[in-house]
Amino acid sequence: MTALAIDLWDKRCWIAIELESIAIPKDIVLRQDIIKVINKYLSEYSYIDTIVVWLPYDLYWKELKQLEKTKAFIKQLEKEYKSLKIIWVDERFTTFEAENISSLLWGQVKRDDISASLILEAYLKSK
Repeated sequence: MTALAIDLWDKRCWIAIELESIAIPKDIVLRQDIIKVINKYLSEYSYIDTIVVWLPYDLYWKELKQLEKTKAFIKQLEKEYKSLKIIWVDERFTTFEAENISSLLWGQVKRDDISASLILEAYLKSK
């Protein structure tokens, strides 16, 4: 079982993939190209059986503006990829964690570059 994770935003999306139970950051893509990129990864890694998408809540489970867009995207994925499991994860602390990691790397890696892999790691830990 292998998963593809998506950190979805209006302009850009961050993608990570699970390789041998390790979350690897892969791409930053334009939001408008996300389905095309998912298809590319599904053909390149034919063993992907799960797509993991973050749900943006605030610290107190308040629904953020981005949440409705993300829920609509998840519904689109469920219709388009019926043979795959579509999973959502709570990502409330990934930004904070990503900021800590990127600061340890002295700015060599931006916070958003590692967010999808943190989301995927959260999913992998929950399995």
